[in-house]
Amino acid sequence: MAESVDETTATDDELERSWRRALDGDAHGWERRLAADSRLPGPRANLELAHRVADLAQRTPPERRADALQLLRRWLTDEPDLPEPHREYLAAVAALSVGAIIAAEPDPDAAALLDEATADPRWRVRELAATGLQRVLAVEWDRGLRQAHAWLLAGPLPTRAAVAAVAEPALLRDPRHAAEAASVVERAVDVLLAVPAASRRDPDVRVLRQALGYAVSVIAAADPDSGVPLLERLATSTDADARWVARENLTKARLRPLADRLVVARDALSRP
Repeated sequence: MAESVDETTATDDELERSWRRALDGDAHGWERRLAADSRLPGPRANLELAHRVADLAQRTPPERRADALQLLRRWLTDEPDLPEPHREYLAAVAALSVGAIIAAEPDPDAAALLDEATADPRWRVRELAATGLQRVLAVEWDRGLRQAHAWLLAGPLPTRAAVAAVAEPALLRDPRHAAEAASVVERAVDVLLAVPAASRRDPDVRVLRQALGYAVSVIAAADPDSGVPLLERLATSTDADARWVARENLTKARLRPLADRLVVARDALSRP
Protein backbone atom coordinates (compact mmCIF):
# COMPACT_ATOMS: atom_id res chain seq x y z
CA MET A 1 0.00 0.00 0.00
CA ALA A 2 2.81 2.44 0.84
CA GLU A 3 4.14 2.16 -2.71
CA SER A 4 0.95 3.80 -4.07
CA VAL A 5 1.25 7.01 -2.03
CA ASP A 6 1.49 10.20 -4.11
CA GLU A 7 4.25 12.06 -2.30
CA THR A 8 2.99 15.43 -3.52
CA THR A 9 -0.31 14.97 -1.69
CA ALA A 10 0.88 12.65 1.08
CA THR A 11 -0.01 13.69 4.60
CA ASP A 12 2.71 14.76 7.00
CA ASP A 13 2.30 11.45 8.86
CA GLU A 14 2.76 9.48 5.62
CA LEU A 15 5.88 11.41 4.74
CA GLU A 16 7.19 10.97 8.28
CA ARG A 17 6.76 7.21 8.02
CA SER A 18 8.54 7.15 4.66
CA TRP A 19 11.40 9.22 6.11
CA ARG A 20 11.78 6.88 9.09
CA ARG A 21 11.84 3.81 6.84
CA ALA A 22 14.47 5.48 4.67
CA LEU A 23 16.62 6.18 7.73
CA ASP A 24 16.24 2.52 8.69
CA GLY A 25 17.73 1.53 5.33
CA ASP A 26 14.56 0.98 3.29
CA ALA A 27 14.88 3.98 0.95
CA HIS A 28 14.53 2.57 -2.56
CA GLY A 29 10.75 2.64 -2.84
CA TRP A 30 10.51 6.15 -1.43
CA GLU A 31 13.25 7.39 -3.75
CA ARG A 32 11.27 6.14 -6.73
CA ARG A 33 8.10 7.86 -5.49
CA LEU A 34 9.92 11.15 -4.87
CA ALA A 35 11.41 10.91 -8.35
CA ALA A 36 8.01 10.20 -9.90
CA ASP A 37 6.57 13.30 -8.22
CA SER A 38 9.54 15.56 -9.02
CA ARG A 39 7.77 17.11 -12.07
CA LEU A 40 10.97 16.51 -14.01
CA PRO A 41 11.66 16.60 -16.84
CA GLY A 42 9.78 19.86 -17.03
CA PRO A 43 10.24 23.59 -16.52
CA ARG A 44 9.79 23.58 -12.73
CA ALA A 45 10.81 20.98 -10.20
CA ASN A 46 8.49 20.16 -7.32
CA LEU A 47 9.92 22.58 -4.75
CA GLU A 48 7.01 22.19 -2.36
CA LEU A 49 7.82 18.50 -1.97
CA ALA A 50 11.52 19.30 -1.61
CA HIS A 51 10.77 21.65 1.27
CA ARG A 52 8.54 19.10 2.95
CA VAL A 53 11.38 16.57 2.89
CA ALA A 54 13.73 19.25 4.23
CA ASP A 55 11.28 19.88 7.07
CA LEU A 56 11.54 16.20 7.96
CA ALA A 57 15.33 16.44 7.93
CA GLN A 58 15.24 19.51 10.15
CA ARG A 59 13.12 17.66 12.72
CA THR A 60 15.35 14.58 12.74
CA PRO A 61 16.23 13.62 16.33
CA PRO A 62 19.93 13.97 17.19
CA GLU A 63 20.33 10.21 17.56
CA ARG A 64 19.21 9.70 13.91
CA ARG A 65 21.16 12.57 12.39
CA ALA A 66 24.03 10.34 11.23
CA ASP A 67 21.51 8.09 9.44
CA ALA A 68 19.92 11.14 7.79
CA LEU A 69 23.29 12.39 6.57
CA GLN A 70 24.13 8.96 5.20
CA LEU A 71 20.90 8.97 3.19
CA LEU A 72 21.42 12.54 1.92
CA ARG A 73 25.03 11.79 1.02
CA ARG A 74 23.73 8.88 -1.06
CA TRP A 75 21.40 11.21 -2.92
CA LEU A 76 24.10 13.83 -3.49
CA THR A 77 26.51 11.27 -4.91
CA ASP A 78 23.97 9.89 -7.40
CA GLU A 79 23.77 6.41 -5.93
CA PRO A 80 20.01 5.94 -6.45
CA ASP A 81 19.36 3.78 -9.50
CA LEU A 82 17.22 6.34 -11.29
CA PRO A 83 17.38 8.09 -14.65
CA GLU A 84 18.32 11.73 -15.01
CA PRO A 85 16.88 14.21 -14.19
CA HIS A 86 15.44 12.26 -11.25
CA ARG A 87 18.88 11.76 -9.71
CA GLU A 88 19.39 15.50 -9.99
CA TYR A 89 16.11 16.10 -8.17
CA LEU A 90 17.06 13.86 -5.27
CA ALA A 91 20.48 15.51 -5.10
CA ALA A 92 18.85 18.94 -4.99
CA VAL A 93 16.44 17.79 -2.27
CA ALA A 94 19.46 16.49 -0.36
CA ALA A 95 21.26 19.84 -0.62
CA LEU A 96 18.24 21.65 0.78
CA SER A 97 17.78 19.03 3.49
CA VAL A 98 21.42 19.24 4.58
CA GLY A 99 20.93 22.96 5.08
CA ALA A 100 17.83 22.19 7.13
CA ILE A 101 19.82 19.86 9.37
CA ILE A 102 22.43 22.58 9.93
CA ALA A 103 19.64 25.02 10.75
CA ALA A 104 18.51 22.68 13.51
CA GLU A 105 21.99 22.28 14.97
CA PRO A 106 25.59 22.91 13.82
CA ASP A 107 27.08 19.77 12.30
CA PRO A 108 30.51 19.70 10.59
CA ASP A 109 29.64 16.67 8.45
CA ALA A 110 26.48 18.36 7.20
CA ALA A 111 28.37 21.60 6.57
CA ALA A 112 30.92 19.71 4.45
CA LEU A 113 28.12 18.19 2.36
CA LEU A 114 26.53 21.59 1.85
CA ASP A 115 29.91 23.01 0.80
CA GLU A 116 30.22 20.28 -1.84
CA ALA A 117 26.71 20.97 -3.13
CA THR A 118 27.54 24.63 -3.86
CA ALA A 119 30.02 23.50 -6.51
CA ASP A 120 27.88 20.74 -8.01
CA PRO A 121 27.77 20.86 -11.82
CA ARG A 122 23.95 20.70 -11.74
CA TRP A 123 22.28 24.07 -11.31
CA ARG A 124 19.28 22.76 -9.36
CA VAL A 125 21.59 21.26 -6.75
CA ARG A 126 23.50 24.52 -6.40
CA GLU A 127 20.27 26.50 -6.18
CA LEU A 128 18.88 24.41 -3.35
CA ALA A 129 22.23 24.46 -1.57
CA ALA A 130 21.86 28.25 -1.42
CA THR A 131 18.26 27.85 -0.28
CA GLY A 132 19.49 25.45 2.38
CA LEU A 133 21.80 28.13 3.73
CA GLN A 134 18.84 30.51 3.81
CA ARG A 135 17.27 28.16 6.34
CA VAL A 136 20.34 28.58 8.52
CA LEU A 137 20.30 32.36 8.07
CA ALA A 138 16.63 32.49 9.05
CA VAL A 139 17.28 30.59 12.28
CA GLU A 140 20.69 31.95 13.27
CA TRP A 141 21.89 34.74 11.01
CA ASP A 142 25.43 34.99 12.36
CA ARG A 143 26.14 31.29 11.89
CA GLY A 144 24.78 31.34 8.35
CA LEU A 145 26.76 34.46 7.56
CA ARG A 146 30.01 32.77 8.57
CA GLN A 147 29.22 29.96 6.14
CA ALA A 148 28.49 32.46 3.37
CA HIS A 149 31.81 34.22 3.95
CA ALA A 150 33.62 30.87 3.77
CA TRP A 151 32.03 30.21 0.39
CA LEU A 152 33.42 33.51 -0.92
CA LEU A 153 36.88 31.95 -0.68
CA ALA A 154 36.01 28.71 -2.47
CA GLY A 155 35.64 29.71 -6.13
CA PRO A 156 33.02 31.19 -8.46
CA LEU A 157 30.25 28.64 -7.88
CA PRO A 158 30.37 28.68 -4.06
CA THR A 159 30.62 32.47 -4.27
CA ARG A 160 27.48 32.48 -6.37
CA ALA A 161 25.77 30.34 -3.72
CA ALA A 162 26.75 32.85 -1.02
CA VAL A 163 25.27 35.66 -3.10
CA ALA A 164 22.04 33.77 -3.77
CA ALA A 165 21.70 32.86 -0.10
CA VAL A 166 21.98 36.37 1.31
CA ALA A 167 20.19 38.23 -1.49
CA GLU A 168 16.76 37.29 -0.20
CA PRO A 169 14.52 40.25 0.75
CA ALA A 170 12.72 38.33 3.50
CA LEU A 171 16.02 37.87 5.32
CA LEU A 172 17.05 41.52 5.08
CA ARG A 173 14.38 43.33 7.08
CA ASP A 174 16.84 43.78 9.95
CA PRO A 175 19.13 46.71 9.00
CA ARG A 176 22.19 44.89 10.34
CA HIS A 177 21.42 41.86 8.22
CA ALA A 178 20.97 44.05 5.16
CA ALA A 179 24.32 45.76 5.71
CA GLU A 180 26.11 42.45 6.27
CA ALA A 181 24.49 40.94 3.18
CA ALA A 182 25.70 43.95 1.23
CA SER A 183 29.23 43.18 2.40
CA VAL A 184 28.92 39.61 1.09
CA VAL A 185 27.68 40.80 -2.29
CA GLU A 186 30.41 43.44 -2.54
CA ARG A 187 33.06 40.84 -1.81
CA ALA A 188 31.50 38.63 -4.49
CA VAL A 189 31.84 41.53 -6.93
CA ASP A 190 35.53 41.65 -6.00
CA VAL A 191 35.80 37.92 -6.73
CA LEU A 192 34.29 38.42 -10.18
CA LEU A 193 36.43 41.42 -11.09
CA ALA A 194 39.60 39.68 -9.90
CA VAL A 195 39.15 36.96 -12.53
CA PRO A 196 41.60 37.57 -15.40
CA ALA A 197 39.97 38.78 -18.60
CA ALA A 198 40.97 35.60 -20.41
CA SER A 199 38.93 33.52 -17.95
CA ARG A 200 35.80 35.66 -17.77
CA ARG A 201 33.95 33.42 -20.26
CA ASP A 202 34.44 30.36 -18.09
CA PRO A 203 30.93 28.94 -17.43
CA ASP A 204 31.35 29.06 -13.66
CA VAL A 205 32.35 32.71 -13.81
CA ARG A 206 29.35 33.50 -16.00
CA VAL A 207 27.08 31.86 -13.42
CA LEU A 208 28.49 34.18 -10.76
CA ARG A 209 28.07 37.20 -13.02
CA GLN A 210 24.45 36.24 -13.67
CA ALA A 211 23.70 36.09 -9.94
CA LEU A 212 25.26 39.50 -9.36
CA GLY A 213 23.03 40.78 -12.15
CA TYR A 214 20.10 40.74 -9.73
CA ALA A 215 21.63 40.53 -6.26
CA VAL A 216 23.09 44.03 -6.15
CA SER A 217 19.63 45.53 -6.58
CA VAL A 218 18.28 43.33 -3.77
CA ILE A 219 20.83 44.59 -1.30
CA ALA A 220 20.53 48.17 -2.61
CA ALA A 221 16.80 48.10 -1.95
CA ALA A 222 17.39 46.72 1.54
CA ASP A 223 20.38 48.93 2.41
CA PRO A 224 20.69 51.90 0.04
CA ASP A 225 23.65 53.35 1.94
CA SER A 226 25.70 50.30 0.93
CA GLY A 227 24.03 49.32 -2.31
CA VAL A 228 23.88 52.67 -4.09
CA PRO A 229 27.65 53.31 -3.79
CA LEU A 230 28.26 49.77 -5.05
CA LEU A 231 26.07 50.45 -8.09
CA GLU A 232 27.98 53.69 -8.70
CA ARG A 233 31.28 51.86 -8.44
CA LEU A 234 30.14 49.27 -10.97
CA ALA A 235 28.57 51.79 -13.36
CA THR A 236 31.61 54.07 -13.41
CA SER A 237 34.07 51.20 -13.88
CA THR A 238 35.91 50.62 -17.13
CA ASP A 239 35.41 46.88 -16.66
CA ALA A 240 32.80 45.56 -19.10
CA ASP A 241 31.44 42.97 -16.68
CA ALA A 242 31.13 45.53 -13.88
CA ARG A 243 29.11 47.79 -16.17
CA TRP A 244 26.97 44.84 -17.28
CA VAL A 245 26.16 43.99 -13.65
CA ALA A 246 25.21 47.62 -12.97
CA ARG A 247 23.07 47.85 -16.09
CA GLU A 248 21.19 44.63 -15.28
CA ASN A 249 20.43 45.74 -11.74
CA LEU A 250 19.27 49.19 -12.76
CA THR A 251 16.46 47.60 -14.78
CA LYS A 252 14.91 46.06 -11.65
CA ALA A 253 11.60 47.48 -10.47
CA ARG A 254 12.68 47.15 -6.85
CA LEU A 255 15.01 50.14 -7.36
CA ARG A 256 12.28 52.58 -8.45
CA PRO A 257 11.96 54.12 -4.96
CA LEU A 258 15.68 54.97 -5.16
CA ALA A 259 15.49 56.78 -8.50
CA ASP A 260 16.77 60.08 -7.10
CA ARG A 261 19.82 58.35 -5.63
CA LEU A 262 20.73 56.48 -8.80
CA VAL A 263 21.37 59.46 -11.07
CA VAL A 264 25.16 59.06 -10.98
CA ALA A 265 25.01 55.38 -11.87
CA ARG A 266 22.49 55.90 -14.68
CA ASP A 267 24.41 58.83 -16.12
CA ALA A 268 27.65 56.82 -16.09
CA LEU A 269 26.02 54.01 -18.03
CA SER A 270 24.54 56.41 -20.57
CA ARG A 271 28.04 57.34 -21.66
CA PRO A 272 30.07 55.04 -23.94
